Amino acid sequence: MRRSIRYALSAVVGLGVMALTAVVDNGNTGLMAMVPLIYGTTTAFALDNVELIRATSGEGSSRTVGMLGGGIGAGTSVGLLQQSLAAGIAGYGLFVFGMALTIAEVGSQTDL
Repeated sequence: MRRSIRYALSAVVGLGVMALTAVVDNGNTGLMAMVPLIYGTTTAFALDNVELIRATSGEGSSRTVGMLGGGIGAGTSVGLLQQSLAAGIAGYGLFVFGMALTIAEVGSQTDL
């Protein structure tokens, strides 16, 4: 995917999530400012590594790690959502960001 398209989509996703969060929650503006950064960067990493993400979504240990990570992410998101919608959305974004960053790192090491 072309870099300009990837970054444009990332900006749209980040600002869209921030707008939805602002409409639903009148939360902390500091958290609102972090939401597009988290989701925009995560989208850029994910779009850059789509093929590797598809390849790692197979059977066996990757599925077990995915279930474990999903459970931890869900539990953490519920706890943060009880504090504030903006905090829950930012926390979930950081969870997904960590996964996208790991996939990008694995992809850069397999390209060598």
